[in-house]
Amino acid sequence: MAIVQPFICTKTLLVMSFVILFFLTNSVACFATDGEAENPSVSFEGKPSQLTVDRGHDWMKTVNGNSLLSQLSIPGTHDSCALRNGLSFGFARCQSWQLDSQLQAGIRYLDIRCRHRFDRFHIYHGIIDQKISFSRVLEICYDFLNENPSECVIISVKQEARPESVTRSFRETFDQEIESNRGRWIISNQTPTLRKARGRLVLVDRVGNLGGLAWREMQLQDDYQAIPSVKKVKIEQHFDSIPKVPDKRWFLNYCSGTVPSQLINPSSYASKINPFALNQVNRRLGKHLGVVVMDFPGDRLVQKIIESNFSGRPQGLQDSKD
Repeated sequence: MAIVQPFICTKTLLVMSFVILFFLTNSVACFATDGEAENPSVSFEGKPSQLTVDRGHDWMKTVNGNSLLSQLSIPGTHDSCALRNGLSFGFARCQSWQLDSQLQAGIRYLDIRCRHRFDRFHIYHGIIDQKISFSRVLEICYDFLNENPSECVIISVKQEARPESVTRSFRETFDQEIESNRGRWIISNQTPTLRKARGRLVLVDRVGNLGGLAWREMQLQDDYQAIPSVKKVKIEQHFDSIPKVPDKRWFLNYCSGTVPSQLINPSSYASKINPFALNQVNRRLGKHLGVVVMDFPGDRLVQKIIESNFSGRPQGLQDSKD
């Protein structure tokens, strides 16, 4: 008994620690949800508002087709399909809106994380299965573009977690996944115009050999482990550096993050950062913002990023005849 008792105590303490961690991290998300009415930059609701959908589902329609995609202000989501926490104690879920709702709201940059299993792609966040396949992701995107041919969707593809039971390379499986709709894709390291991209998917290659826009060549801020006060400085500095970036250079400003050591999960992080991001966007309304990548984006934040393509922007970005 003298040997068993310490083991039981240690095991009990471990379980209690996980329970407390689960309560604290999920309580933060609940508190954030209660404040949603006063915080239009964050959404824990299942769908965007109808106003956001009305404004966002075809916002590219009136943008001049001669514009390079890299010249636009584009709302995006980080870990776009991460709607499940699993056993992550609140640290895996990054979004509230399903993928089709994101597209209807005006999100045009998707961050897709593929685990290579049994020669197919399954969407994961770390080790947490998000219960959706890459083929289903593409089906949703194709359906959206069929209904909204003026739009395009930029898809960042990244390999997530360890491969399992595979007989071929990630590239070979990617080619097989898109083969039946290859004509719907733009896979090139050259930035296309909106006219060329309308109705198509534009690949951002985070794997390194898929042939799309090169991740390593993008102007990027993605310090996802920065404490919120530091992250705010990085976001603002990255926005401030935009005028120095050539039109053909992609500019990505990730607002997402998490600090497990301080029990700050993605939802509580978004509750701290998204209001700051909205303030930054409002200060720069009508200026080029690049791609703004978010967790749990709220209606107003998405609307304002889109609005920056029209309010006070050069006429060349508006009133397209396409």
